[in-house]
Amino acid sequence: MARPVSTQRRPRIGAAAAELAILAPILFFLFAIAVDYGRIFYYTQMLRAAARNGSYFASNYPGLYSYQTAEQVTRADLTTLSPAPGVQIHYSTDPNGPYTSTIPVGTGTNYVEVQVTWTFNSITNFPLVPNQKALLGSSRMRVAQVEPTFPP
Repeated sequence: MARPVSTQRRPRIGAAAAELAILAPILFFLFAIAVDYGRIFYYTQMLRAAARNGSYFASNYPGLYSYQTAEQVTRADLTTLSPAPGVQIHYSTDPNGPYTSTIPVGTGTNYVEVQVTWTFNSITNFPLVPNQKALLGSSRMRVAQVEPTFPP
């Protein structure tokens, strides 16, 4: 003889609520960590794009844009970040560096490197999760010659 349906479910009453109570803090922790890592990725891409725009400006002919310096171009993309990120612009005659000069070196082939640094602050304060992370965006480009030379 079969038991009524209502008595078959009786031993599981409250089990789903207990499982949710156990898993909810873990799920919240994973969600918060995922949001922070998403923000890190977003800000890293923002820094890289600003560095690329700054190096493009520094590598191109002067006077073609409304900005006066490569630093202005770089900072224009980062107006929403607080505090303002650090911007370093250096030149070298070798694409592999070292990038130490603050002005184009000599009259030959030059390369420019723009580095943007910013400290990311986490929205969470969980143990074993860092509250701050230093982010870096950088870009290197060849500087266009003011007066191009063509092979004979």
